Amino acid sequence: MRGVQRIQVIKCGGSVLDTEEAIADTCRYIASLATPNEPLVVVVSAPAGVTDALYQSVPLEASTSGDEIAEHVSSGERKMAARLTEHLQSLGVQAATLSVHDIGLRASGPPLDADPVSLDVKAILTAFNADPVLVIPGFAGVGSSGARRLLGRGGSDLSAVFIACELGASCRLLQQAPGVFEQDPEGRADTPPRFASLHWDDLLDLDTEVVQGKAVRLAKQRRLEFVVSAITPDFDTVVGDVLPVMTTERSRHASS
Repeated sequence: MRGVQRIQVIKCGGSVLDTEEAIADTCRYIASLATPNEPLVVVVSAPAGVTDALYQSVPLEASTSGDEIAEHVSSGERKMAARLTEHLQSLGVQAATLSVHDIGLRASGPPLDADPVSLDVKAILTAFNADPVLVIPGFAGVGSSGARRLLGRGGSDLSAVFIACELGASCRLLQQAPGVFEQDPEGRADTPPRFASLHWDDLLDLDTEVVQGKAVRLAKQRRLEFVVSAITPDFDTVVGDVLPVMTTERSRHASS
């Protein structure tokens, strides 16, 4: 890891992975950032709608087992991580998929709403020696029994924030919308004002949960500043120990 600059953690939300075109665009964006001296951890969500479908398709025999439900529901992230890695490799990017077991992302709490507690940082740094881009499925950790534990709805945000905190990395949360808006822009005739910067507490106070609340609270506790943006980051929102600042522009928008 000689000469390595600061590690970047990039979370790819379901809205930037919901079509073949979106996946291709996201992979090209990641490829544009990938250099041997600036390693990337890419945390992957399931495509939009997949997690809901997986919850609805939980086998009857798993209905009383949180461990089995967690295993089933988190499969969307695992499949997308493998798919994203293959696409990056086809673009000539040196990328590899690591599981939550590989990186020792331990979680404690209820099977469907646990919290991350530890990470094998050395395992990630060692993996960077072979591949500068590591793709990791979000939304889950490993419980004390070795079974998967989900990190709550929107848990890929928490995965990314926790990994960034443990690695001392920067953190960018990718979504379809270019930053954080004052109101939900979905279905509106006009574009609501957008934040250029926002304090963690102000983000938590918004009516819509743009970023998982547990992830925002962890970022505040660990003093992690992060960025919310689209894959074309002409506009983005910095979230941290900053004053809320609105932009005056009216950018085009889409749902996150």
